[in-house]
Amino acid sequence: MSFQVGDKVRFLNADGFGVITKVIDSNKVEVENEYGFEEIYNLKELVTERSKEDYKTENSAFDEEIKLKLKADKNSNSVNELNKKFKNLNKSIHKERPVLDLHIEKLIDSHIGMSNSQILNIQMSHFKSFLNHSIAKKSRKIVVIHGVGEGVLRHEIRKELDIYHPNFEFHDASYDEFGYGATEIRLIL
Repeated sequence: MSFQVGDKVRFLNADGFGVITKVIDSNKVEVENEYGFEEIYNLKELVTERSKEDYKTENSAFDEEIKLKLKADKNSNSVNELNKKFKNLNKSIHKERPVLDLHIEKLIDSHIGMSNSQILNIQMSHFKSFLNHSIAKKSRKIVVIHGVGEGVLRHEIRKELDIYHPNFEFHDASYDEFGYGATEIRLIL
């Protein structure tokens, strides 16, 4: 059976369904599942989703069972659509609260051969720039991901806030969203 981009498929060895987003080769495709995640599947693990007519039989009791199953799948699709709407809502919430990741590999291409103080200077420079930009845009809250490590960057960020912005409130950011190693800052202007 040949698969094409856009084909709706179901998984043989798992619950759920998805849409083919990319044909990788003659044996593998990339599928976006009902939760919005893209994964690579072997073609042997997939079947195309069929229409109601494909399930018609001479047995009316069996046909009713098929109708009930299709109705349950339709309700499941409605729940998934609702979840996608809420997922987009979460994205808009993050737009109101900009996030900066200060891990050095996110800021520059290579830090090989740099001293810890040079790395810290680059991270603090990015933090100050991000903070000033957020103040100019009149952001209400921002999140800075500094990581756990030995706590040097976290300490420097909070020292900077204490000295130059004593009216700003800050605390550890939500563990559920960012894990350990992030600070949420409330910009009180």
